[in-house]
Amino acid sequence: MGHQPSRLNFAIIGHQDKWTKVERFVNALRQKENNAPLSVEKIKEVYSFIPPRKLFDIKMVSAVRGVVHGSYIETFISPDELDSKYLHKNLNKVKDACACAASLGANVVSLGGFTSILLECGNNSITQLKQTSFTTGNTLTAAFIAEGIEKASKLWEQPLSESKLLIIGATGDIGRACVTYFAGKVKQLLLNARQSGPLQKQQALLGKENIKAISSVHINDLLPQADMVICVASSLLHNCDMGLLPKHAIICDAGYPKNLHSSPELQERRLFFGGMGMVKGGFTSSQDYKQHIYQFAIQDVSHGCILESVVLAMENNPVSYSMGRGNITTQAMAEIRAMAAKHGIVTAPLFDEQGCLESEMILKNEA
Repeated sequence: MGHQPSRLNFAIIGHQDKWTKVERFVNALRQKENNAPLSVEKIKEVYSFIPPRKLFDIKMVSAVRGVVHGSYIETFISPDELDSKYLHKNLNKVKDACACAASLGANVVSLGGFTSILLECGNNSITQLKQTSFTTGNTLTAAFIAEGIEKASKLWEQPLSESKLLIIGATGDIGRACVTYFAGKVKQLLLNARQSGPLQKQQALLGKENIKAISSVHINDLLPQADMVICVASSLLHNCDMGLLPKHAIICDAGYPKNLHSSPELQERRLFFGGMGMVKGGFTSSQDYKQHIYQFAIQDVSHGCILESVVLAMENNPVSYSMGRGNITTQAMAEIRAMAAKHGIVTAPLFDEQGCLESEMILKNEA
């Protein structure tokens, strides 16, 4: 079995975005216990009643420190219950998952996807339990998004200074970080969010700094003007909206769940998945769950929110690096990205559902 560390270096708390993933990993668990598989309908009946638990152990490889040990904790939040009317129920699920991580002895824990709402809401009581620190992971996610847009700008020869950048979910934690980062770097900021009050306040603050920006809660008002799009919030941009977007526009889909899904009309679009990092040393799990719930078109990539706790563990600095909303600075983004790079964790190559886009462009340019 080998020696196990007395405390875990890190843990990851997450949830699934699709029932197909849920069905695969639940039946993989059942198969391991010699139980018959269940239909997705049967799984839906009981899934949200399952308490949070550890699913598997993870080994991440640092370029300078070697292997760090972690665990993945599933919240068992239903993919159908990710909107605000289930907020109280889901927050309780996340709190239970945090308690689970603390009981496992994790030094630092990332709250992935929807679960980050617990820390974004300012719940300071959960920032540390039993010597376990918690982070949203939003700072590293924002850093990966920003560098991804810069890479895409060069790849598709769309200069930032000549581009109008639409940020969907502009008033959220990651959205605000992207606004701050690109203010003054792009021709104009186009800001979209669900609530008009925070959006108007954001535009006014930018105006005081002489930053060109317009805002609207109606995404269709802004899409025709956009040269680049960062979609942070989920469910605000859909495939059917693509007809309003200029053909040359670059789209960074950084939502979880993803906003856009494979379809013929997207094949010719300049679309990539943002907020992702690549672990050059690779990572493995005690059970091969990648094929069930965490499979991408390129190898060794993971979400920035997940990797933030990994980087902090590799640095032996288990702190609540990201918490609250609107606290991310460009300095903090640069700092966490530099820490990550030291350990061989970098912004992922641009990719979509089909594979790596950067290699495709190189081949086209050489042809």
